Amino acid sequence: MQRLLTSILIVLLLSSTAMTEEGQGGYAGAFFQVPIGARPTAMGGAYIGVSNDGAGFLFNPAGLSKLPQPLFASSYRALQLDRKLGYATALFPVRGNSVLGGSWLYAGSGSVATRDRDGVPIGTEIQQHSHQFSIVFAKQFEDNISAGVKLNYLHSVFAEMGAYSIGFDFGLMLHIDQLVDREKRDLMPVKDIQVGLAVRQLGMKYRWDTENLPAELGGDVFAYEQDDDVPVNIGLGASARFFERKLLLAADITKNLKQNIIPHVGGEYMVTDQFALRAGYGDYRVTGGIGYLFKFAKNSLAIDYAFSTDRIDEGSEHIFSFDLLF
Repeated sequence: MQRLLTSILIVLLLSSTAMTEEGQGGYAGAFFQVPIGARPTAMGGAYIGVSNDGAGFLFNPAGLSKLPQPLFASSYRALQLDRKLGYATALFPVRGNSVLGGSWLYAGSGSVATRDRDGVPIGTEIQQHSHQFSIVFAKQFEDNISAGVKLNYLHSVFAEMGAYSIGFDFGLMLHIDQLVDREKRDLMPVKDIQVGLAVRQLGMKYRWDTENLPAELGGDVFAYEQDDDVPVNIGLGASARFFERKLLLAADITKNLKQNIIPHVGGEYMVTDQFALRAGYGDYRVTGGIGYLFKFAKNSLAIDYAFSTDRIDEGSEHIFSFDLLF
């Protein structure tokens, strides 16, 4: 079993030797590639094989199937260039080892002054923002396999134009150590071995129509329609716990149809039952963070913070997340 886990991690890690930053340019829905939750961000975005908290719906919905209590979670990430990312989600365990919930994901940018064809300001501003509303369902079918699906409605606005799309995310989680007899499993130095597969942004496409743009922006002269596909993203991840479950290590590789493969590696060490240290590397950034779990009665509140270093002069970033189990 240790050889199996080691092989999986080696495949994921060695894939980074073929990585370059070529072909990582802009595309529709690029914000889906940016880790938002503080815990996954601090772990370098290596979360497909984990995905067991409020940020899990963004990475692999199958990881939510073992959620023990109802959960409300939110996160906020202020990026450079006046960009913002955030989410809120509510998840509820239901019958049959299942979890059902809903989420809201927001991505936006600051205002930009509009100009005429000669470059002269015309006294107005334009903005771009996107909202994704989702329904998520996860179920554990056997001790060793879980699956999840997320139905997404995405609405985006740019200047006076609006576009919407409907898409799907699917995920699988294999609980590898459950294939071993309990007696042998209890003696293994490696615990909670999981392998996750996620396919995201299936079927998403923006359709922009410039006919509704104001005349000074060319709406009546250059009116046209354009379809922008949101590229499908496929990810494979593995995770496992060591040292009596105090150390969590994870590694992912992700690939969308318009980019090269991107590696993610990260770890989390539980200094105490309530305090965690995290570090990782993903999307050519070094990351780190901490987390603290407050317990009261049967409820708990996790407060997480992450720091992401500079990438190509874009500046460092700070992320905060809150998960409330009630």
